Amino acid sequence: MTKSTHKTQHETQNETQNKTQHETQNIPLKESDGDTFQGSTFPLTHAWPLASSCGPVWISSSQVRFRVWAPHGEKVRIEFEKGTSAEFYREPNAPHFWSADVSQLKVGDRYRIVLSSSWNDCYHTEGAELIRRDPYARQVDFDSTWCILTAPHFDWLEFKPPAYNELIIYELHVGSFPPLHDSTPPLSDKSSPQHDASSVRVDGKSVFELTTERLGHIKELGFNCIQLMPVTEFGGIWGYNPRQLLAVHGKWGSAQQFRQLINRAHSLGLAVVIDVVLNHGSAKLNSLWNWDGYGPHNCGGIYFEGEIDTPWGRRFAFHKWEVKEYLKAACRMWIEEYHVDGLRFDSVHNMPWNLLQEMTWEIKRYYPGKILIAEITPENPAVVNEAGFDSCWIHAAHFDSLKIMRGHGGGNNPQTRLSLLKSMINMHRGFPRSCSGINSMLGSHDQCGDRHGGHEDGGCHRYYVSRLGGRNNWHARAQVRMWYALQAMSRGLPMIFMGTETLQGDWWHVDDYHRFNWRLIEERDSFSEQMMNCVRDVNMLRLRSRGLTSENIRFVHEDPENNVLGWVRWSDEGAAGNVFLCVAHPGENEWAGNGYAISTGWGANRRWLQVFNSQAQSYGGWDGSGTFGELASDREEKIRINLPKWSLLVFRLQ
Repeated sequence: MTKSTHKTQHETQNETQNKTQHETQNIPLKESDGDTFQGSTFPLTHAWPLASSCGPVWISSSQVRFRVWAPHGEKVRIEFEKGTSAEFYREPNAPHFWSADVSQLKVGDRYRIVLSSSWNDCYHTEGAELIRRDPYARQVDFDSTWCILTAPHFDWLEFKPPAYNELIIYELHVGSFPPLHDSTPPLSDKSSPQHDASSVRVDGKSVFELTTERLGHIKELGFNCIQLMPVTEFGGIWGYNPRQLLAVHGKWGSAQQFRQLINRAHSLGLAVVIDVVLNHGSAKLNSLWNWDGYGPHNCGGIYFEGEIDTPWGRRFAFHKWEVKEYLKAACRMWIEEYHVDGLRFDSVHNMPWNLLQEMTWEIKRYYPGKILIAEITPENPAVVNEAGFDSCWIHAAHFDSLKIMRGHGGGNNPQTRLSLLKSMINMHRGFPRSCSGINSMLGSHDQCGDRHGGHEDGGCHRYYVSRLGGRNNWHARAQVRMWYALQAMSRGLPMIFMGTETLQGDWWHVDDYHRFNWRLIEERDSFSEQMMNCVRDVNMLRLRSRGLTSENIRFVHEDPENNVLGWVRWSDEGAAGNVFLCVAHPGENEWAGNGYAISTGWGANRRWLQVFNSQAQSYGGWDGSGTFGELASDREEKIRINLPKWSLLVFRLQ
């Protein structure tokens, strides 16, 4: 522990550092009767009250209350880039907290916290005064300690998200989704330097703005929900290394631009789920590390002390109520200030169980209708049944599909293979509702992405089509179509990772050659168009059919030797038009001339019509692969159909 009262050369440099160009305009808040700003009444209040809520809060149209948690602070002040400053006072009833009310402020003003500490383990590198970001800042300059005041109000559109069981999810990485017109990769597979191209601006527009312009692509494919990988300020590559928890990623744009992205998504009928990383801080550029100077034995300081390291960074100090309130404040911000429709909690197995229960209970109390999704490895229905989440990522569905394709892990045994299929279609045991699990049979970012030049985990991180032989392989394309259609006809919520719908090859990453490849769409690549046709049609079939989003499912046909499985799904009414017979055939055999008899399990003399065939010619299959006209079930409740190789077929009761 070292105390000092003089300024060092290092500190003097810090005080004048990084006065870089920034695009945020200084926008004065409009005065109006009753001290309101475009519908906001001051001081702003929250639906979810938190005892230790900190950060900037507008208390009038030109006055902001700042509050920080600095238990080792001796003096604390706020500095503004425009040259003014204000002293914080230690709160008499909460001596670990410091506050200041500052007037004559406007949106876009830049500020930072300066403090002296009673326990300064940062003295030898930073001096007696420590210059810090506000941990509760809503927007920051990525390359400096400057924080930026954001508007307290936004003109939100009215939006009613789909019911949980109706969600069809498109997962995307905001930084690598929009095109780079000056460096779009060619169609051919090609490696490139592993630099991060996710913050490149095009035509003066930010990444948030460029992504906003491209959301129509997702809507056109029949998705009704986007799940965004982390957009919080981060220090790594993919977003899972949060520098702090309440600021949007400065390299991608402003808080206002991200609000506009969400508004645009809502205008298209797309619900928005945000990926939140609450289990650890960043191993790089961590803005919370030794925040108030305290940090003996490299403990990380007030936000991390007493916790362990993960492969991605130090876990948050979950035993501290101030830290728990900080995590809750992040959730509250996304819901109240950005109107997101749900939260996906990353790696909850690295968080205390009782804290998860506490957070989900409080979120559901104050924000009913917001879907809460957990990622836990391996997946565990207890996160739904006990921890309060609505849904859980089912990673096993992806790996089970690979067992079937490669014939390992029991996939070479006909009966085991069929059992794997059934557990994928009806979800793994213990998940109580269809919406309790999210299936990404073709892989999420975890399986499609590779940060090591294609060599991560022995080179097994690939887009699904590249795992099976590549996009130029007919069988690989057919198999991808079959698996996507199968997950759409299964219980659980279907999810796809960006680039899968265009049969993008190799792996995903944020560099020039592995980000989302818009040229496949712009140049009307035939394989991409076929796959997108398939995705669009099967999504629309699911959206328009109550029987395919209900809880009802029954297996009616099992033929392990020929790799054929049939099941029916129906709405509670059970009426014609809402009953569907689904047939999966992950195999090389095929039957033409209506040569395969399949049980319907729905009675004799019922009429069925094929409404989907993953081997249709428009998807890349062949003419004549389907079964045409109405089919009447015989006394054994069977119908005779064409059954193509590597196919998923759907018949509707007429």
